[in-house]
Amino acid sequence: MVGFNEETEMLIEQLVRGHRQLDVISIFGMPGLGKTTLAKKLYDHETISNRFDIRLWCCSSQSYNNRVLLFELLGHICELDDITKEKSDDELAEKLYRYLKGKRYLIVVDDVWSPNAWDDIKRPFPDDNKGSRIILTTRLESITTYAMINSSPHHLRLFTEEESWMLLKEKVFKEDNCYCPQQLEDIGKQIATKCGGLPLAIVLVAGVLAKNDKEIVHWQQVRERLKLKMQGCMDIVESSYQHLPVHLQNCFLYFASFLEGKKVPVQKLIRLWIAENFVEASSTTLKSLEMVAMDYLMDLIRSNLVMVANINSSGELKAVYIHDVIHEFSLRKAKVGNFLLRINDQLRSRVRAVETASCRNTVVYILPSSKGRSGRIYILAPSGRNINTLRFLPSVNSPWVDLDLAKSWKNLRVLDLSSVKLHKTHADALRYLIHLKYLELQLPSDYTSYTICNLKELETFIATGVYHKSCIPNSIWGMTSLRHLHISTLYTSQILEDLDNLKTCSNLVIDAGVYYQSFMKRLPNLEKLSCRLCGSGTRFYKYFPAFGSLGQLKSLKIDVTRLLTYPYGFEDFTYPSSLKKLTLAYLELPWSKMSYIGSLSNLEFLKLEGNGFKGRWDVKDGEFSNLKVLKLKKLGLSEWTASDDSYPNLQRVLVHGCWKLEEIPYSFGSSCSMQLIEVRSCCDSAVNAALKIKETQIEEMGNSEFKVIICK
Repeated sequence: MVGFNEETEMLIEQLVRGHRQLDVISIFGMPGLGKTTLAKKLYDHETISNRFDIRLWCCSSQSYNNRVLLFELLGHICELDDITKEKSDDELAEKLYRYLKGKRYLIVVDDVWSPNAWDDIKRPFPDDNKGSRIILTTRLESITTYAMINSSPHHLRLFTEEESWMLLKEKVFKEDNCYCPQQLEDIGKQIATKCGGLPLAIVLVAGVLAKNDKEIVHWQQVRERLKLKMQGCMDIVESSYQHLPVHLQNCFLYFASFLEGKKVPVQKLIRLWIAENFVEASSTTLKSLEMVAMDYLMDLIRSNLVMVANINSSGELKAVYIHDVIHEFSLRKAKVGNFLLRINDQLRSRVRAVETASCRNTVVYILPSSKGRSGRIYILAPSGRNINTLRFLPSVNSPWVDLDLAKSWKNLRVLDLSSVKLHKTHADALRYLIHLKYLELQLPSDYTSYTICNLKELETFIATGVYHKSCIPNSIWGMTSLRHLHISTLYTSQILEDLDNLKTCSNLVIDAGVYYQSFMKRLPNLEKLSCRLCGSGTRFYKYFPAFGSLGQLKSLKIDVTRLLTYPYGFEDFTYPSSLKKLTLAYLELPWSKMSYIGSLSNLEFLKLEGNGFKGRWDVKDGEFSNLKVLKLKKLGLSEWTASDDSYPNLQRVLVHGCWKLEEIPYSFGSSCSMQLIEVRSCCDSAVNAALKIKETQIEEMGNSEFKVIICK
C-alpha cells in the first residue's frame, strides 16, 4: 500500500497499546480515500496478527442486514451448516459471543452507515479486559462519535502530490518495478495531481493508462479527458448522496453553482440556501434560519462530502470546498434533474448572446477567463418562466452585462451580479423583481438606487462600488424584510421603522453624537455589526452609539475615521453582555476602559488595533474570564502585565507589529488552557519572552502540544 505511513504507525500503536478494555478505532473520511484499504493493511500487519488471538472481518454497507453480517463473522470461525442457518438472530449472536469470550480479538467492521446498525453489530462483542479492538470504517463522522469509547476518531486525509505520483507509478508500472520512462514522467505527475489527492481516482486512471500503450500521445488524451474516466468514483459518491435526507441533497447540489476547485464562503452559501428556500425554520427550537443552515452545512461536512477550507483565528468556519470528483458528480446530478443550467462562455465575439434553456431552478453563467478586454455579455430572456436564480461566476475582469430584467426574469429569488457591471438602464428595472430575496451587485458610483427600496421581500442586499452618501437612499432603512445589509459605504439616517429582522450589517458610517445613541435601538435583533465612527472633534460629539441596547449582538467591529483627531476621545460607551467577538481599531481609549470590556462574561475574541492604545496595560484578577483569542496589532503598548488569575481560558495570543512591547506576560507559561503564541514584527525581548513561555509550558506544565510562531 502506498501512502498513509505515519497514519499506519499511529493506528498500530492504538491497536496494541493503551487500555485493556475493549476499544473502537474509527477511520472516517470522504468516499474513495482508501479507508477500507488502510483497515486491510492494519488487519494483515505482522504486528497485529501476532498480537490478537483471532481476527474477523465483516462489511456492514448501506443495505445493512444483521443476519447476513452474523453469518459473515461466523463463517470465519465455523462451518455454516444447515443447523446453524436455521438459528435465530439472537442464537447466532450468542454463538459468536461465546466463541469470542475470553479471547483477545480484532474485528474490522467496514462501511457502517447508521447508529442502529452499529448497535446491532457490537452486541455480540464481549469486553473481558483482554485488550480487544474493533476497527470501524465509515464516511459519516456522526457514526465515529456514536461508537467512540476511548480513542478519538481518525479523519483520513487526501494524498499529497508525491504520494499520488507514487501510487500512479505503482499501479501503471508494477510489472516494470515501478520504473516510469523519462518522457512520461512530467505528464504522469500532471495526471496524478489532477486527481486531487483522491486514491480511488488515481487507481481508476492508472487502470486506463496500464491497459494501453505507454505513449505520450495517449497519456495526453487521458489528461484532457480525465473526468470521463471517473465513473467508478461517481458510483461511490452516488451512494453517499442517496444517504442524505432530501433537504441536504438540494443543499449539496447547490455546490455545482460554484466554480470547481474554489473555496466557497460560508456566509454567502448560507444566505443563498435561505433565499432558495432550502432551509426550513426549526419547529422545536428557537434557532434562526442561519443557525439551521449552519447545522445543514455541518451535517454535510460530517458526511465527508464537503470539507473545511478555512477557519479564522476566532474559530469560526469561513470557507468550505468539495473535491473535484465530488464537484463533477454534483454537476452531473444537477443537470440530470434540471436543477441547474451551467453556461460556459467560450465565444470570442465582442457581444455574446446566450438563451437560457428551460430549467427548474438555477442558471449559472461562467464568465470568460481571458485577461484581455472581455467586451459585453448579452443575456436573452429565458425560454421558461420558472427560473429562481441567476448567478455570474468570477472572471479576471468584470464585464458589462446587458440583462433585460423587465421581461421574463420576474420570478427570480436570487440575483448575483457581483462579478459583472450592470448598466444604469438595467439597474432601474430591478423594481420588477418583486420576489427577490438575495441581491448582490456592483453599483455605478453615480447611481442612486431608489428602485431597490421597492423590493419588499429582499432579505440579503450586498452592494460594492458605493462611496457617496447619495448612492443609497434613506428609504433603505424602511426595508423591514432585510436580514443582511452589506454595502461598501453605508450611511446612517432616520430609521423609518424598527428593523426586527436585521441580523448583520457592515460598513455602517456613524456620525458619533447624541442623536445616534437612539439609532441602535431600532435594530433590536442585530447579531453582527461593523461600523466606522466619525465626529467633529468637539465634546458634544464624543458619545458612542448605544451599543448596549443591542441585546442579541455577538460580533462588533468599531473603526474610526483616521484623518480626524479626537481631543476628547470616545469615552461614554457600553457593550451588550451577549458580545462574543469585539474588534476595536484606532480608538483613542485609555487602558482603564479595558476593565469594563474585561468584565464581559461571554467575550471570547478580542482584537485591538492601531496607535490609540498606548503605554501600560495591567490586567487584573478575574478579567476576561471567557476570552479564548487575543490579537494585538500595531499598538503603542509598551508594558503588559497579567496576573495568574486573569485570562483563565485564553488559548491563543497573537501579537503583530507591536514594536514598543518589551515582554509578553510570563503568567501565560503556567496557564493550563494556552495553546499558541504568535509573534510577528516585534522586538527581540518580546520574542524571547514567548520562547521562555514555551519552555515553561513544555517542561513544567507538560504541554507538548504548545506552539510558538515567530516571524520578524
